Amino acid sequence: MTSHERPRRVNAATHPKTPLALISEQREIDRLTLPTGAPVFRRGDCVDAIYVVEQGLVELEGGPGSRVRYGIGELFFYEDLVSPDQRHSRDAKALTPLALIRLDRNGFLTLIHRHPTLVVDLIAQQHRRLRQQRADARHVY
Repeated sequence: MTSHERPRRVNAATHPKTPLALISEQREIDRLTLPTGAPVFRRGDCVDAIYVVEQGLVELEGGPGSRVRYGIGELFFYEDLVSPDQRHSRDAKALTPLALIRLDRNGFLTLIHRHPTLVVDLIAQQHRRLRQQRADARHVY
């Protein structure tokens, strides 16, 4: 930097924290490490937390042909957290060695209250997934 250049400031409004960064700052988190093939949760289990992938891949299976994978920085499975019966609708297992952050329901709701833009990030994530599913779909007529 020359003497004529001013240091740049990072503006939090233009560079918001990622969901992974926001969640990892919470006091109430648990860090989990799972080997390949280990279950994270099973369909029908009570939903009491959301998860964020720090390292690895996790796969959620909802039945034949219904599989979704989540990778580094992706948050899952908040959809079941807000469902009326609050039960997991899918099985989740580690596809690779997995490092997860777990945030309980109350901690997640508090986080949303403090950082409402997190909801926008989650909606954008779902939108990208739906768009990708449509692009990947094979239609036979």
